Amino acid sequence: MSVIVAEQLVKYYDRKGKKPALNGVSFEVSKGEVSALLGPNGSGKTTSIRIVMGLIYPNEGKVSVLGQNPFSRKEIFREIGYVQELPNLPPFMSGREVLEMSCSIKGIDKAEVGRVLELVGMKEFADRKIAKYSKGMTQRIAIAEALLGNPSLLIMDEPNIGTDPIINLKIREIIEGLKRGGTSVFMTSHQLDDVRKMADTVYLIYRGRVFFRGSVEDMIKKFLGVVVIVDTSTPEKLQEVVKNVEYVTISDVKKRGQDYRFTLSLKEDRREELSQILITQGVKVKDFFINDELDEAYERAMENASKEK
Repeated sequence: MSVIVAEQLVKYYDRKGKKPALNGVSFEVSKGEVSALLGPNGSGKTTSIRIVMGLIYPNEGKVSVLGQNPFSRKEIFREIGYVQELPNLPPFMSGREVLEMSCSIKGIDKAEVGRVLELVGMKEFADRKIAKYSKGMTQRIAIAEALLGNPSLLIMDEPNIGTDPIINLKIREIIEGLKRGGTSVFMTSHQLDDVRKMADTVYLIYRGRVFFRGSVEDMIKKFLGVVVIVDTSTPEKLQEVVKNVEYVTISDVKKRGQDYRFTLSLKEDRREELSQILITQGVKVKDFFINDELDEAYERAMENASKEK
């Protein structure tokens, strides 16, 4: 079941429609999964989220959220939590006051405030004015506000922007906990390590067009190929064996203490077969794993997209 379905969205801000912010964008978010929309600044990520949230209309295409039209069925937003890019919270109010005000607006029991403050680790600082918060603390209050009422869908636009690594880890823990509880998450982010660890599905967008959909592993395979890292104490034997495996080439070798780390490029995904060949042929394999450098795959993907007309 899909909680968000966007089909062929087109959005332009100039009257002539010559420079569309979105140009036929489609994506889905499945129930209980984390989906991430990745792309450079100005690629259409925030425009996509604003359409999903019913904040702006598309010029073409359609969108369904929780099975409803977000422009005509506003009651669905009681089940949706939203964290916007750069939250603008009232600086003269405390974090607790902001959350209590949100409870009143949403018709939620104020007992929820304590729960969400505990969840984001802000109970100790809840009575401090927003003006005295760091960016990371402000972001956590914004996330707490989005979690009021236990939403079934959480939408987050750059939740890690301006935050430090410790806060990033806390945000990731929150999202992973929500996912385990069955909450669906749709997010944009430039924190690729968090995406690698959390996202079930990744969409890549460039200049208003989605050009890839798949898992993180699928993305790495598509844009980097199948790359395997092998640590061994018998480098000569590994080189001898690999010479006779037609689908493998050695891309790099580095000495690591008493051992050697080989980077192997595979023409096709035959990792299990390769590991068995190495072991049965007498190579002392100490570690064997796929290269999961998402940053490198993302960079390669955007380079490819920039070359396409």
